[in-house]
Amino acid sequence: MSSPSDVHHKLYRLYERYVGEPDSTKDVYGYWLFIVGYVIAAAAVFTFVVGYAGDADTYGLIRMTGVIAGTGLALCLFGIVLMLPVRKRGIQVSALGLLISFGGVAFFAWAYPYNWRELGTDYSVHVILVYTIGVGIIAGVTALVPVLTGRKGMFVEEEGDTEDPPILTGDALEGAQFAVFRDDNGDWKWNVLHLEALATSNESAVTRPKATEGIERVQSQISSAGLMELTTSAFRLYEDRDGSWQWTLARDDGSVVGTCAGEFSERDGAEESVSFLKDRGPKADVIEIDGAAFTYAEERDQWHWQLVDDERLPLASGANGHGTQGNAETAARTFAERFDQARVLDLEHVGAELYERTGDNGANGWSWRFVDNQDSPLAAATDAYDARRDAEEAADALLSELGTASVTVAGEPTYERYQTGEQWRWRLVDEAEHVVAQSPSDVETEADATHETDTFGEHARDADVVEIEDAEYEVYPTDSEELTYDEGDALPATSDEQQMVSTDGGTATADSGGEGGADDGRSWHWRLVTEDRDVIAGSTEPHYDAETAAEAIERVREQASEAELIEFEEAAFQVYEADDGEWRWRLIDEDGNVLADSGAEHTSRGEAAEAMMTLKEQAPDAELLEIETAAFELFVNEDDEWGWRLIDEAGQLVAEDPSTHPTRGAARKAMNRLLEHLDSDVRTMDDAIFQPYAAEDWHWRFVLPTGETVAVAGDTYTTRDELVDAIPAVRNAAESAQDYTIGTVTIQLYRSGDWSFRLLDRDRKEIADATDTCVERDAALEVVETLKAHADDAPIFTIEDAAIRVTDANDDGWTWDLVDRERTVLASAVDTAASREELHEEIETVRQLAPMAGRVDFDVASFELVADEDDRWQWRLIDEDGRTVATGSESHESSEAAREALENVRELIDAASILEIDSVSFELHTAEDENEDGWVWRLVDEYGSTMAQSTQVYESRTDAREAMNNVKAEAPEGWITFTE
Repeated sequence: MSSPSDVHHKLYRLYERYVGEPDSTKDVYGYWLFIVGYVIAAAAVFTFVVGYAGDADTYGLIRMTGVIAGTGLALCLFGIVLMLPVRKRGIQVSALGLLISFGGVAFFAWAYPYNWRELGTDYSVHVILVYTIGVGIIAGVTALVPVLTGRKGMFVEEEGDTEDPPILTGDALEGAQFAVFRDDNGDWKWNVLHLEALATSNESAVTRPKATEGIERVQSQISSAGLMELTTSAFRLYEDRDGSWQWTLARDDGSVVGTCAGEFSERDGAEESVSFLKDRGPKADVIEIDGAAFTYAEERDQWHWQLVDDERLPLASGANGHGTQGNAETAARTFAERFDQARVLDLEHVGAELYERTGDNGANGWSWRFVDNQDSPLAAATDAYDARRDAEEAADALLSELGTASVTVAGEPTYERYQTGEQWRWRLVDEAEHVVAQSPSDVETEADATHETDTFGEHARDADVVEIEDAEYEVYPTDSEELTYDEGDALPATSDEQQMVSTDGGTATADSGGEGGADDGRSWHWRLVTEDRDVIAGSTEPHYDAETAAEAIERVREQASEAELIEFEEAAFQVYEADDGEWRWRLIDEDGNVLADSGAEHTSRGEAAEAMMTLKEQAPDAELLEIETAAFELFVNEDDEWGWRLIDEAGQLVAEDPSTHPTRGAARKAMNRLLEHLDSDVRTMDDAIFQPYAAEDWHWRFVLPTGETVAVAGDTYTTRDELVDAIPAVRNAAESAQDYTIGTVTIQLYRSGDWSFRLLDRDRKEIADATDTCVERDAALEVVETLKAHADDAPIFTIEDAAIRVTDANDDGWTWDLVDRERTVLASAVDTAASREELHEEIETVRQLAPMAGRVDFDVASFELVADEDDRWQWRLIDEDGRTVATGSESHESSEAAREALENVRELIDAASILEIDSVSFELHTAEDENEDGWVWRLVDEYGSTMAQSTQVYESRTDAREAMNNVKAEAPEGWITFTE
């Protein structure tokens, strides 16, 4: 029987013989596990096909082959995982998936067929789910090898250390390596190799084939490459792979000191560039910029200026071209003066600008406008002001009110409540922006104004149009009032229905109900009113229903037409006949109040008078009044005000003056008005009315049944018919209007094609109008909300001569423009800043540098010394248009060192010859690294591209040449190895 070690050895031998040399043990076992799984699965399929064709037990066959096939598939997948470069954790996860798969297979063997599908309890879904999870875990590890589970996964760190020596991985330039090999007997031996990196590639390759191609190219040409030995400095011309021509300037030792600044499509262009450098370079001046300078360039027959710093970085440029260089210089100096005095216009949200404008009649004046953070106008004032201070005060007052301003919409009916001093008023604006109704007078509080608008809106729909000619009686309801009478008192009303008194001397109430009586919980009154709503007379007691109130009016008519006038200033005795024919007396004061009563009935006037005279002895100053018919009484009250009242023959008060008068004559006149209009029509007023009336033009007032006027017309009408025709529109507006409480200013959205907005004052006069429109209403509302939200913090500014406008260039950063008061751009920043803070720093830099900036004149050719990011200095040659022609290849620690080096370059340019590179060659150079002194070599192809270069710096030219020769001799036959 074979031991496990023998089996292990045989598996390795078979793998090495038929597959190849394994990298690890898991590769071997993975391969054989894959083969075993494949064979098992294939055997299961074959068994199923053969058995199914015969008469074998179908359920048993499916059960057996299913178990075998499921096991084989899981083993195949697990074998693949072992053959892949999977991390240890990935293998462990795959093993877990393998166990779950085996569990699914066992689950199937138990459940099939008696717990499968229609037979017994169906576990088919559960079995498939368990097996799928196991196989899915194994397959998932396999699929994620390049991403997560591989030892060199894309998103995870590389696992394990490389077995390659540091020299092969580029981590060292020298080292040793053990080379293991088989001898003639098939046994293994080893040698120790000394390795030294002599050369390195100049560029990297993306793929192995690309790297191999580059190595083979070097191998094929390195042996024939010659050494370019220069006896003097030289310009080397070469054509690159793209067909473009370039040149370099090298010393006699091969070190490069300068290169062309661009590429040339033709060889002649490169030669012309070299000729320009040879002709102009030796005598060209050196340009030095102290702080900043203005440069001038001609483009398309127009001269432009630009402000640059001492590194020739552009800081600002003019917006327009100029006909001559002199004009461009003048514009640059003007820019420096304006920029120094200009304020920075940096609006975070909105601002108010004061500006001078010319009116339609040619007169100048000041006005204001709102602008946003991009300096785009939002709205402009309608009026002009005589002085800038007046415009500033108007803008400041408006900004303080905008935050709380209401936003209304034109075309929608609106109730507007507003305050005038300490009082409140309101108005109703219809769809056409006409004021169609308003408050009749000032009210004390906003709640009072709201009550009037609510009442008007509630009753306007059902209100009738009623015109009063001269005067009318109005019978109107009020809330329920209790009518109470003591036993023995005279009843205040006249109708039998109203005089319902309980037998025990109780009370009768106006809302007591009953047959023919009112049951709506209201009591009724009457009043006699004129066209101007002056109340001539009114009921003194509530009535049970409208009919009873109307009967009371008839009684007043009868009593007043027969009434005598009685005038007294003090108390008086009255003798009167009661309704039952008995006579009584009573003592009343000047206000008509009963001070004393007979308390008993008398059969005759004389008997009642005799009893009265007994009491009169106690009140000798009281007058004696005998009432046989109704009478008007003129009286003065405790405030020395006069009034009238109508007393019937029973001494009952049936009508009275609703107001008092300063004199007896005025009270008499008021009484006479009642008599003049005694026969006026009677109208029941159980709801509000629109009452038209004429005062030159026609007006209307809206009157509630209580007589309260809660609204009047907002405009006049030329005819009564015109007024009546307008009432339906007023009804509609009153019913659908929105409520707003407005202040000093209101913001109104309106539509004229697109959406816009305007500012209105308390009297609906336009203060300002938007300068732009929006397609959508929400967009216009967003502008309004921004204006409201930031109005309190908005600065008020004016542009005297020019301003520096800060704007956000969105994704490009922040920039500035110098603009005049008409927003004409005079100059701009050349580059953008990453943040607002950086831009402000750049603006301050320009403020400091522009006033003292000198002028830079570019000759036909000029040298310029510039510093890089590391403060290393180089030279470059520029032409008269400021374009760079050539740049230095060496850097220096200071501008003085660069200037000294430039003097040497002048001599090299003058003595340099022109060479054309047409084959691969070696070049020897001094080291370019300023920290190391010595020599290096490089292999350059016919295109001037470096194919390889030395890995180290050699102390002498001889050492560098010896290393170069070693590479030239050994590289053509060198082998290629790849390390990860």
